[in-house]
Amino acid sequence: MKKITKYIAALLIGAMTTGSITSCADNLREEFYDPDQVTTPQYELLFAGLLTQTHLFRYEYGPVYHYMVNFTRMLGVSMRPDLLDASQNSTIFQPWTGWSGTTFYPLIFNKTNVEYSKNYYAMQLLYNEMTDEEKAEKAVYVYCSNIVRGYAFQRSTDMYDDIPYFDTGSAFSGEFYVGYDTQEEIYADIMAKLKEAVDGLSNFTFASDVDQIQFNAADVLCNGSIDQWIRFANSLRLRMAMRLCHVKPDEAISTIREIINDGRLILTYDQNVGFEEQDKTHAFEVTFFRGIEERGNDCIAPETIIRDILNYEYQPGDENGISPDRHDFDPRLYAMFQPDVHNRYIGLPVHMADTVRLHDYYTDQEIYDMFNYLDAETSSWAETRLVTQYNRKTYFNFDMKFPVIHATEVHLLLAEAAVRWPGEFSDIDPAEHIKQAIDISTRFYYETNMTNGYSNSTTPPLQYLKESATAPALDETHLSDYCDYAAEQFNSLSTLDKIQYIFNQKMVDMNIMNPYEIYNEARRLYKDFGRLPMTPMPNVVFMDRFPYPDDEATMNPENFAEVAYKNNHTTPVWWSGRTETAVNTNGDAL
Repeated sequence: MKKITKYIAALLIGAMTTGSITSCADNLREEFYDPDQVTTPQYELLFAGLLTQTHLFRYEYGPVYHYMVNFTRMLGVSMRPDLLDASQNSTIFQPWTGWSGTTFYPLIFNKTNVEYSKNYYAMQLLYNEMTDEEKAEKAVYVYCSNIVRGYAFQRSTDMYDDIPYFDTGSAFSGEFYVGYDTQEEIYADIMAKLKEAVDGLSNFTFASDVDQIQFNAADVLCNGSIDQWIRFANSLRLRMAMRLCHVKPDEAISTIREIINDGRLILTYDQNVGFEEQDKTHAFEVTFFRGIEERGNDCIAPETIIRDILNYEYQPGDENGISPDRHDFDPRLYAMFQPDVHNRYIGLPVHMADTVRLHDYYTDQEIYDMFNYLDAETSSWAETRLVTQYNRKTYFNFDMKFPVIHATEVHLLLAEAAVRWPGEFSDIDPAEHIKQAIDISTRFYYETNMTNGYSNSTTPPLQYLKESATAPALDETHLSDYCDYAAEQFNSLSTLDKIQYIFNQKMVDMNIMNPYEIYNEARRLYKDFGRLPMTPMPNVVFMDRFPYPDDEATMNPENFAEVAYKNNHTTPVWWSGRTETAVNTNGDAL
């Protein structure tokens, strides 16, 4: 046990120095890692370390940089001007190749199996050594850590299909390379553990006020709220149940009904689960913000979002202020995007042939400058940028609670359940959930924009923040009218078009902050539509799955042989319910 505790203490120091609680590291070294005595690591700090792993809830600079280079191109959630220029984009682009591709595609696999698992299994080892009384006191950490593990492995298996899961902690017993488990098995286990966590947390009480205070301090995600953890688990289980719609529809229906009957889902704005960066001083160096700072050229608004989803089309004179009486477009426009150099919201087309429309808004010289980035010589976020970009004041609010699971997604999942299975969910009004989804998403983006107090003179500094990035105060009448308008439009659609509408709402809400779930949903819905529900950038090859890390074939050959036949970008994952490969039809070079 002495060796185990020494090793676990080292994990704690790692968590202190790389996580969000850096300021405490020096004080904790003496307390938790004294080489002259057997260390007794604190269970609570291992839990805090689990919550602060990079690119789990706390998105990391490197992965964001790389997914903005290739992943978002495949999803069409952002645009690059040069990719619309046939002279610069005349060959296919394979997202899994090149520096960003080879760096990004193995990342989630490795982080999930190693970094996200270390603290989890260290906690498990300590838990196994506890008395029954101690186990009862620490049960809350077990339930919550199982929810976190489920969240991590759901994302990983969705990307890679079969992955090591059940034996990923075997390194503690000397087994470093383990077998692959099927996505079906992984889904079943995660969903079962989420249900166990809900049941366990529902009956858990803290043994003392001190225990509750310790948990509150360690819980940097839900701030000690057991109710929010329960809602988190149920909402994640709802997401996974809907993912089974093509392969296990009966199980999907029964699980969704059970969750609805439980009544504890993330349904309101104040129930949103989000992660706020604790180390604000270094937020611009190591997290999401630096990734999109350096990839500003990939943060340009697509026409498909501004025109087709937000329902906004430029009208002459809008550059002087859009009429306050115009309530037929989504008010998120103002908070999600910042206007172009002429104070207009103009999305870039996603088809090369449609670039002719740019001549309606820009001169030939401006289009040339745009395609060749001559408007971005000082910075890709310079105020001289000709294009409409994601809103710098919103997406660079270092105090924002970065979305983990929001009520918007939950409402959209419930809406889809009612549309997909109207007989089983006749008690659900999908249009009402559409209204709730838009309302809650709008409030998140406006609050994030309006509460950003950073500038060129703050720590950290925020440069290139133009005045037009500040959204106007939220017009409640506009929001209410638009929600009614959206519900009316939704009700007029066919079943498949309603499912498309729901996907569009997920896409606009998650955008560049959660491309993983957009990717998952696009592949799930391919079976419904026989096509992708969104339009990728031109000439981008769509990946139906992520390939495994290269070293799996050499370091873990016996186990890897079980899955080697589908180590490609064309084999659909299990829950897709199809054998047909999803393809991008946008581009002359494909």
